[in-house]
Amino acid sequence: MFNRSGKLKSRTVSLRHLDKATCDKMWQLFKQYYTEICRDRFELDLAQKTAVILLLDSGDKSIQGFSTIEVYKRVIDGKPVHAVYSGDTIISQDYWGQSALQIAFAQFLVKELVRNRFRPIHWFLISKGYKTYLLFSRNLKEYYPRHDKPTPAWERSVIHALASEKFKESWHPEEGVLRFPEPQGRLLEGVAPIDHSLIVQHSDIRFFSENNPGHIVGDELCCIGKFDLDAFKYFCSRLRKKVYNPMRVSYQKIIHRLSDSLGI
Repeated sequence: MFNRSGKLKSRTVSLRHLDKATCDKMWQLFKQYYTEICRDRFELDLAQKTAVILLLDSGDKSIQGFSTIEVYKRVIDGKPVHAVYSGDTIISQDYWGQSALQIAFAQFLVKELVRNRFRPIHWFLISKGYKTYLLFSRNLKEYYPRHDKPTPAWERSVIHALASEKFKESWHPEEGVLRFPEPQGRLLEGVAPIDHSLIVQHSDIRFFSENNPGHIVGDELCCIGKFDLDAFKYFCSRLRKKVYNPMRVSYQKIIHRLSDSLGI
């Protein structure tokens, strides 16, 4: 019997290899943090996905988080779009602040980048919580919407096309948010609340709060970000500063660490 370590490790599983016992554990974790949800809707949403990133305690292998992923291709305004959609994402509060999810998702994006012949991948994210938005804004160079510049016309078109196709009448383009006629789930009261000090200190959190004031009742802010080789280098440089001593670990070593499971 292994003891819990408090450290996360990741495992990315295609949907066809996800077993019922794992789905049960994902649901049990999800309902600890969200309200106004039901098992049937959770499973219906999961069935549409391509893969799941599982976040496991490295000691006892218990599931302490997950993020669902859907991959699809579209042509928008005459340009091909290889989109990666982030669905339900949750991490147990005791494991907040670790980088396992960021690394696993970067690995997934790099694989898609290779499959797309190194043409940019577009990450389509919807966010009802500021921590999810920060995961997006702090790990990409080019993303929208954002506090420091307006969203360009083509990126607005991409957000509109993907959001309207997937969420139909729940998409409100004039506000840039999803507002559902029936509750789709919201964070339980007291989980990652946005207090005044966070809004004052962090421009990204202030932007999220101002542009998705209905997040507290489950409204979702729709976002798009570009992932290419430059974005990968940017992510690696941020990871090096956060996790490693930059005087001892080279950028090439970080790439090797991220790429050792990619098969490329």
